[in-house]
Amino acid sequence: MNRFKSFYMATAIGALTLTGSAMLMAQTPPAAGAAPAGPTPAERAIEYRQAVYKIVAGNFGPLSQVAQGKAEFKGESANKQATRLAQIATFVGDSYPDISKEGKTRALPAIWSNRKEFDQIVADFTVHTKSLAEVVENSSSAGEELKAAVAAVGNDCKACHDKFRSK
Repeated sequence: MNRFKSFYMATAIGALTLTGSAMLMAQTPPAAGAAPAGPTPAERAIEYRQAVYKIVAGNFGPLSQVAQGKAEFKGESANKQATRLAQIATFVGDSYPDISKEGKTRALPAIWSNRKEFDQIVADFTVHTKSLAEVVENSSSAGEELKAAVAAVGNDCKACHDKFRSK
């Protein structure tokens, strides 16, 4: 065997040994008292879902305040909030993977046992948030059409909370 082949084989064997050692170490549980490696996949899925809903609330809340007459309609801000809400609504259905059934969550098991009904509420929410964004884009004030569009989105939220979220 020539020197180049010997060097190449030794390097390859060394790399495989390091890779194997790293994989073995990754599979070894942490020692007692050691900090955990990080959130589990279920915890990450639940954190993602909760982040989605924080964005929903952060954008829908001000629009709801406008519809109730508790805040002034500001076209540019309202348009930005409604557009964001319509976009993030498309994330909601995907934020309930099976892995996130259990853990620190208020999502009820009924979501997964009655997925068809849950998915319909999510689909309605997506349609209604898109409609709200269109209404806001074409509005110059908090008129009846805006109030109706906000109410439709709010009703979707309530329907989901009533059936699929613990108190």
